[in-house]
Amino acid sequence: MKLKYHTRRELFFALLLLPSLLGILVFFLIPFIISLNMAFIDNPQTRNFVGLEHFTRTLDNSAFQLGITNTLRFMIFSVPINIILAFTVAALLHKTSPIVRNFLSVFFILPLVVPSGSIVHFWRSIFGINGVINRLFFHLYPVDWLNTDYALLVIAFIFIWKNIGFNIVLFIAGLNLIPKEYYEYAKTEGAGRYWLFSRITMTYLTPTTFMVLLMSFIMSFRAFREIFLLTGTHPHFSIYMLQHYMNNMFAAANYQRLVAASYIMMFGIVAFVLGMFYLQRRVMIDE
Repeated sequence: MKLKYHTRRELFFALLLLPSLLGILVFFLIPFIISLNMAFIDNPQTRNFVGLEHFTRTLDNSAFQLGITNTLRFMIFSVPINIILAFTVAALLHKTSPIVRNFLSVFFILPLVVPSGSIVHFWRSIFGINGVINRLFFHLYPVDWLNTDYALLVIAFIFIWKNIGFNIVLFIAGLNLIPKEYYEYAKTEGAGRYWLFSRITMTYLTPTTFMVLLMSFIMSFRAFREIFLLTGTHPHFSIYMLQHYMNNMFAAANYQRLVAASYIMMFGIVAFVLGMFYLQRRVMIDE
């Protein structure tokens, strides 16, 4: 019996996905399940069941609490600024010609494809103790910016510089999907700029805005790579992130605490993402 066309087509695409699915299963799902066992035993030798002890001790650990606090501070400070600046630049570029818009979009997104090592070297030459800023403005009393209370601002600035281009491209794509006829019709009815912005632009840009917020949230966790390369395993206390704690637990071979911290972070991320999808659904329904 011959398979129907759509059945053969679905089978063909399933076979194409099979290598990727096997890779996810072998390198992600299976280790993920195996690691869960590590969070409930005292050590790999005796393997005595200790329940939630590692989770409670991790939550009570001052270094873990500092990492969570700084991670949240970094996200709350840098993500909204990144989104607001990206939307402002995208709105300005949307009014320019397509050639200028495409050229500047590529220019803004270039930092994403630059290797992290090059980025770190560049910004160390700017904010380092012998960097450009100290030579120009503080040569008499140089400031080690990454070892002061200004370190969080420096890291947030680098994060925004690197990731703003991606958000700009997303916002431009969202703005391009809004039909111009809506604006023209609203203007003929006497609508002002505020009404056009609030009732048309923001209404039809809601899915894009939620996507940008979600991607910015994910990218904020990836900022640890630059922080680690700039400051090492024990940076200034203001930029000691959650990933620093997990990295130090790995270096100390304390895999039980590492797994517990990883699962706590995972549950936090999942809760945030589910909350974002729920909020998006509510907003779309209200509109």
